[in-house]
Amino acid sequence: MIRNTARALIIQDGLLLAIKKERPEVGVYYTLPGGAQEIGETIEQTLQRECLEELGIDVAEHKFICIREYISKNHEYSFIMKEVHAVEFIYECRIKATDTFVSSQADIGQIGMEWIPTESIKQSVSASDQSSKTYQFPETTRDFFREYFRDQGLELYRSKNYES
Repeated sequence: MIRNTARALIIQDGLLLAIKKERPEVGVYYTLPGGAQEIGETIEQTLQRECLEELGIDVAEHKFICIREYISKNHEYSFIMKEVHAVEFIYECRIKATDTFVSSQADIGQIGMEWIPTESIKQSVSASDQSSKTYQFPETTRDFFREYFRDQGLELYRSKNYES
């Protein structure tokens, strides 16, 4: 079964808002906020709901930037989610002013959220060895960031098909 997901790319003042997760098999890693579309829900409604659930925030504006495909069995975290095939709609988002971020329905493994300097993300995704990475991201997210931050703009994102 293929599912649609919405992901939020929230960057303000040179910082990216990320979901912080921890799993015994992986350790601490970061993902973009978002999740699966529910029946009867538009993908934009999914984006709004997921940001409210995971971050406790309202999205004020959103702009669609790309689609990427995720087939879990082809990636390094396949042992966590073996049978996931998702088409991810990624949106650049602006959030409404808020004093607190409170997750009402955190994802499995979610231990918080964090504003990460985009310069640190650029260094982490371009680092060749593990010890020089400040932040750990799933492989598909690293690939997306490499494309997104190239020349500070978004070039056409082409997903890779990873074979195991």
